[in-house]
Amino acid sequence: MLADNSNHLTTSEPTAGDHPRPVVLLLLDGWGIAPVAENNAIAAAETPTWLSLIREYPVALLTPGEKDLNRRYLTLGVGQEAVRDEVKPLLSLTAILSAAGRRQLKITETERLAALTYFFNGREEDKAVGEDWKIISSAATASAKPTVVLKKIVAAVIAAVSGDSPVDMIVAALPILDLTAQSGNFEAVKKAVEALDKSLRNIWTEVEAKKGVLIISAACGNAERMSNLGTDLVDREMTANPVPLLIVGQEFGGKTIGQNDAIGDDLSLLAPSGTLADLAPTILQILQIPQPPTMTGKSLLD
Repeated sequence: MLADNSNHLTTSEPTAGDHPRPVVLLLLDGWGIAPVAENNAIAAAETPTWLSLIREYPVALLTPGEKDLNRRYLTLGVGQEAVRDEVKPLLSLTAILSAAGRRQLKITETERLAALTYFFNGREEDKAVGEDWKIISSAATASAKPTVVLKKIVAAVIAAVSGDSPVDMIVAALPILDLTAQSGNFEAVKKAVEALDKSLRNIWTEVEAKKGVLIISAACGNAERMSNLGTDLVDREMTANPVPLLIVGQEFGGKTIGQNDAIGDDLSLLAPSGTLADLAPTILQILQIPQPPTMTGKSLLD
């Protein structure tokens, strides 16, 4: 539950002719939450933007579920724990926004194409009405210079936020941490964390100028556990650690999600407030769209 020490959160109803304020969801795959340790590349990096945002805006932890990336994206997109063997399309956040007449844009690189489109959209192969995709090719550059792909994705997000053609919902997957962590190179991951932190600052500047809402989460952790401390062996796999949920916007400043702020900015001290299935219902509440009964997740703002 979103709370402060004074008033309840209120939002204004959109009126006809309004330029929609953008809601931007960034999925920072690889950004898991774990205690500070010598194998935690996120804790070792300089992240001034991240620290500033978690001090001012509500942040919570989500349990991610099984170590299956596509299933996690499916859970994120449909607002319920998806059954692995069930292959029929499920009612997704994308379909609900499309039915409500909202314009949407998905942005990612080729490594996350299926996850962000087919699985996030509830196993639907085709674009929804009012939905566009922008896929950045990572075939030639990701392994050598992952920041090149990151910059292209960030530029696409900023262009969508600031462009003349309004978009209601932008979902961007930025998997630089997860992909770089798979190399096992601690210093490379640390640099990727810092590059991502600068990207957050640039994106938030544009979203804030449009009076929008920036939501930051992830489908998996990886960079927070680069090795097994017991064996000193490199660990390249996604983790089962919690992932963050950070909601940044003018009306959310100074509020918390049902709990006190983390002591010393250490999010690992917080208990998880929900699961990946709670993200879609939370977004629907921000957009003032009713949650369908098929979504078993709960809005963390209510």
